[in-house]
Amino acid sequence: MIEFPDKLEGLFKPARYKVAYGGRGSGKSWGYARALLLQGAQRPLRILCTREIQKSIKDSVHKLLGDQIASMGLGAFYEVQATVIKGINGTEITFAGLSE
Repeated sequence: MIEFPDKLEGLFKPARYKVAYGGRGSGKSWGYARALLLQGAQRPLRILCTREIQKSIKDSVHKLLGDQIASMGLGAFYEVQATVIKGINGTEITFAGLSE
């Protein structure tokens, strides 16, 4: 079973925008990553992960998502490529800088 902090339970409720508050180490990035991966495994989604400036893919959440795929046992479902993460159901996670 995948556990989430109570404060992040809203990630699974319908809403156009979702905001999480907390300090460093409060689990926001970790929780969002897990929620997106689980939702992408349930139905095909197109997910865009952005930063204001992204000079390389390593400057993004790419590694965090890859680590969470491994820790949740979703390696057979998701293929982690250099610039994109793809699910066997058509889910696609891409990465971009907003200033580009």
